[in-house]
Amino acid sequence: MTYVKCSGWLLTIIVAAVTPAAAQSVADSGTFVVRHSGDTVATETFSRRETTIQGTLALNNSKHTFQRYTAVLAPDASVPMIDVAVREDADSGRVKAKLVQRARVIFKEDSAAVDAIIGQAIETRVFGTRAGAIPYLNMSFALLEQAIRRSRAHGATPGQVPFFNLGGGQTVSGTLKPVGTDSMALAIGDVEFRLRVDPEGRVLGGAIPKQGVVVDRR
Repeated sequence: MTYVKCSGWLLTIIVAAVTPAAAQSVADSGTFVVRHSGDTVATETFSRRETTIQGTLALNNSKHTFQRYTAVLAPDASVPMIDVAVREDADSGRVKAKLVQRARVIFKEDSAAVDAIIGQAIETRVFGTRAGAIPYLNMSFALLEQAIRRSRAHGATPGQVPFFNLGGGQTVSGTLKPVGTDSMALAIGDVEFRLRVDPEGRVLGGAIPKQGVVVDRR
């Protein structure tokens, strides 16, 4: 997984078993600005409620790609279901941006069922994964924050959290280690994030040092 690859499964989710997001107060919200060599490459806005996270990840590329997601949150900070829709030409002046992909991923124990719509085709696949896996969406720091929350939840293995890669269906192990009093190192495969984190587990900013990537929270 690297920050430059932006293809992946997309998702659609019907949340019938939780309180509708509109009826819940926003517990937290913010914007992550991701820069590479001083240039903004992505912007992610999100809002967190008791049982959901909703966000939009906008990529600064020639296609004006943006990915809108909704993730359902369980009491143990795991993510039993996530929905992502990818659109292009967001700033081209069209009435509505072009839908490129849409998918729903449902996690149950050690499997992930993916219903994906790509163009006019619908495809369903089931992947093996690990219980409690957090969906990994390239350049989404709100979902990385959820992984930190999951690692601290009751029943989780401290310092360890599995990730399910929405860009291909692989599951990889993430390792969290404290760095000083207010930061953490998160290693996912051969990629290491340095994240500034407050006592509640909120990501305040960070970097991918080997890639020259810096992220700020607003």
